[in-house]
Amino acid sequence: MSFPVGLPSNLKSDYNQFPVDRLLDNSVTDFDLFAGIGNHFILYSGQGYKWMRSELTGLLNQGYKNLWIRPEDFAKAVIYEKMAKLPQLDKTLRPEDRLNKILDIGATFTRYLYEGDITASSVHKAEELATHLVACIQEDQGCVRGITGLAQHDMYTYLHSVRVAAYATAIAHQMGITDTESLKTIAMGGIFHDVGKSSVPMAIINKSGPLLEGEWLTMKNHPVEGHKKMADSCLHHVSREIVLHHHERLNGSGYPDALQQNSLLPEVQMATLADVFDALTSSRSYQNKRNRFEALDFIKHRLLRTDISVEAFKALVACLVK
Repeated sequence: MSFPVGLPSNLKSDYNQFPVDRLLDNSVTDFDLFAGIGNHFILYSGQGYKWMRSELTGLLNQGYKNLWIRPEDFAKAVIYEKMAKLPQLDKTLRPEDRLNKILDIGATFTRYLYEGDITASSVHKAEELATHLVACIQEDQGCVRGITGLAQHDMYTYLHSVRVAAYATAIAHQMGITDTESLKTIAMGGIFHDVGKSSVPMAIINKSGPLLEGEWLTMKNHPVEGHKKMADSCLHHVSREIVLHHHERLNGSGYPDALQQNSLLPEVQMATLADVFDALTSSRSYQNKRNRFEALDFIKHRLLRTDISVEAFKALVACLVK
């Protein structure tokens, strides 16, 4: 590690170097960055700062190869770099292929969420994913037919959220919600709906047998934990409702608040169905996957009207069945 010429030695332990070439165009940093000027540091950018290519090029041209961060912000910087390294999406792919690429990127994104705190850079990346996902659905809502079951149950946790986002967005589009911003709030709710599970031990999440009472209580608390994690973010209130109430049921038998249908936003009811459908059609540690027709039949005969909205169910069928 090197320091600016003339920097007092007593400040060396107070800051860590952050190379400017690690900052990406159109990315957001949620930690302070300092510039070394002569024998002192000055704040260059604060939390939530959005970077543009012209500014980054200008810094490098002026000889600023490094900026500096406080040691306590190192974890945020690590998350920022991981998010920034997620691959870009090829927009020329047909919707079905593009959606599967979004799912791949989304799985990696979710794994990063489970490794660290919610940051401005992670929310910004989720917005990018949601934007791409909505564009696919608007172009062809039937592209969700290309989503297939998982071969390995240990990937379910990471792929599940973005798949729920895709199904919920398709259901909403079929039900007449077509404006981009409204669809994005639903997609964002799906992407973050299970973020509270990052507080649940993986041994509980991947347990092959029935959960013990204490384990089940821990698992049931994940909507509340997720809502708390998103408290300081700029997430839309509809997205927050999806995070908090996607396990509620129409007859009031769900959790955490035992809400009934008239207290649940339609968008939440769409996300609930998407969550249930993806769970039924995925290989998990304690169940074999159903094909989509078996899953729809199960929902129709076991969950419709008591747990699941009839209107949302009809919309999902329209999306999946040619």
